[in-house]
Amino acid sequence: MALRNSSPLISLITVNYNGLHYLPGLYDSLSKQKYSPVEFILVDNASSDGSVDYVKTHYPMVKVVQNSKNYMFARGNNEGIKVAQGEIICLINNDVEVAPDFLLPIVKAFQDIPELAACQPKVRDLHKPTLFEYAGAAGGFIDRYGYPFMRGRLFFTVEEDHGQYDSILEIFWSTGACFFIRRSVIEHIGFLDEDFVMHMEEIDLCWRMHLQGYKIFCIPSSVVWHKGGGTLAPDNPQKTYWNFRNNIFLLVKNSGIANLIRFLIFRLGLDFTAFVWEIIRGKFGNSWSILKAYMWILLHFPLLIRKRQKNQKRRQVSDREIFRLVYPGSVVWEYFIRGRKKFSDLRRINTWLMNLK
Repeated sequence: MALRNSSPLISLITVNYNGLHYLPGLYDSLSKQKYSPVEFILVDNASSDGSVDYVKTHYPMVKVVQNSKNYMFARGNNEGIKVAQGEIICLINNDVEVAPDFLLPIVKAFQDIPELAACQPKVRDLHKPTLFEYAGAAGGFIDRYGYPFMRGRLFFTVEEDHGQYDSILEIFWSTGACFFIRRSVIEHIGFLDEDFVMHMEEIDLCWRMHLQGYKIFCIPSSVVWHKGGGTLAPDNPQKTYWNFRNNIFLLVKNSGIANLIRFLIFRLGLDFTAFVWEIIRGKFGNSWSILKAYMWILLHFPLLIRKRQKNQKRRQVSDREIFRLVYPGSVVWEYFIRGRKKFSDLRRINTWLMNLK
């Protein structure tokens, strides 16, 4: 997948809904970046806070796409991709700020690693810059029961960045906070799945790439800072709903039948435990969100099956090959029962990582 140009056009797409207070930080930092050529696209989801007028006045280089209503994250980004001209597409959140040279290592990686279909930079916390950021860190994976986690963040524990994850590494999924992908790959596998609405649609996109034999990497020499929780805080009941709903959606849609059966057997038990735990700790909003997520899955099961059938028909790679990127243990067990709070502390991490290099 060689790039057509030595200096490819990069399209930077940002979805915005009433995020005026974030936009100066994003576009002030982007205006200082050192790479050219780039195009800036703001997809506004019918904001009422003056975001569009502000951007048109203060950042005239930004192409604005105005949606008639809030299309949320997935469709909002898809609307931006439709008008983007770049050979490389970047989905970047409105609550992100970037290093001036953040695009240079990314372009070099696309040039030097022909099999690279998509990638992410290292993502640090905007307000605590020595820490990795909750939703980005240094690359995403899932464990053998389908739970997502990252280099630098397990569940609610975020590590300090000491350079311990500065190696370029093939990953299972790239964060949607700052997500780079070749246009040719999107043209082949399709856009973000709008039925996810928000949360985990980037993991679904990455899994669909794996099914077609593409590879995804983290490029830690590129650095951005993400506020995180700009839309929903980690313990927000709405986020709980989307995470439980979309995680099962993700597994049904993308995994092979043998792994799907294993996933669902264990997940039903673990998710029921989570439901009870939220009640015990008095988080009734979260327990209701878990129940509501499963209600949605049951009511939309025909939709899930149709999407699964379509996806599996296009599969080019077996689960055996894809699952080398899946951690062979349970991060839930190791984190909550064994007290292993860091990516590097996971019991099988060293042997597993050796197989990725």
